[in-house]
This record gives sequence, structure tokens and C-alpha cells, in this order.
Amino acid sequence: MKAPFTLVVAFDGSAEARSALHAALAFADALGAGTAVHAASVVDYVSLPGGLTKAPAGAPDLLAMDAETELRVADEIAAAAGRRITTRVLRGPTVSEILKYAHAVGATMILAGTHGRKGVARAVLGSTCESLVRQSEIPVLTVRAAAPKDNAEETGTAG
Repeated sequence: MKAPFTLVVAFDGSAEARSALHAALAFADALGAGTAVHAASVVDYVSLPGGLTKAPAGAPDLLAMDAETELRVADEIAAAAGRRITTRVLRGPTVSEILKYAHAVGATMILAGTHGRKGVARAVLGSTCESLVRQSEIPVLTVRAAAPKDNAEETGTAG
């Protein structure tokens, strides 16, 4: 039987991705025990400088190992919140792989962390999150990392 709600988190281990996972876990708690949470980490060699399309033959797949480590962290975060999640390492272009996976599991929503870059930084570095929002037929919730306590004055949250 399919879960009534299925949430997919694009998880790369960053503070923003962790915030997205925490948001997904909070949604899952609010939506009820039948809500499934998936965390997916993507190994994308094509986007690396030098045009690598896969790990060199005989070499350890370091990106996949990093992705597996990131997903163990996601499991630990979920366990600390009293939930079990499904984790998956995907391979290929990040946005298309997240979208394919979300469709395959019947996702109700995709959650993704965003750095909130603007201007030249965004133009140069691109935005995976923005591409997800633009290309997805499934609703996408973007989540920023919480501002550090010592940045309260910069973010306008000071008393």
C-alpha cells in the first residue's frame, strides 16, 4: 500500500539540505505515521571540471562514497527524530535524477535546500534548487539553513 504522503529530500549533506530534511521530518510528523520520507543524494560526474563522466577504472568511487556518508548522516538525523527514512544514491545529472526518483516513488512533495545566492554568484554557480522548481510537476519546497545566532543583526532578527 502506498503511503498517503511521500516526501523526497534532495540531500547533499549541506546545512541547507539538513534544514530541508528537518522540515520534511516535521511535515511527516504533522501528516501522520503513514508519511514516507526519502533522502536522495546524487553523484554527478558530468558537472565536474575536466569532463569526467564516471570514476576512473580501478579507482574508488569517491563521490559515491561521499554520498553514502551523507545519507548515513540523514539516517542519523531521522533516527534522532524518531523516524525511519529511505535513502538512495542516484547517478547522473542532479535535477533530472531527483525528478525521476520523485516520480518513481510517487512523491507528493520535493524538499530542497537553497543557498539563497544572488547576482553573479548565482549566475556563475547556477541553482539546482531553482532548476528543480522550474522543471518539476511535483510541488517543491525550498528551505534555507537557519541563520547562525551571531548573525542576528544582519538578518534583522535582533531584538
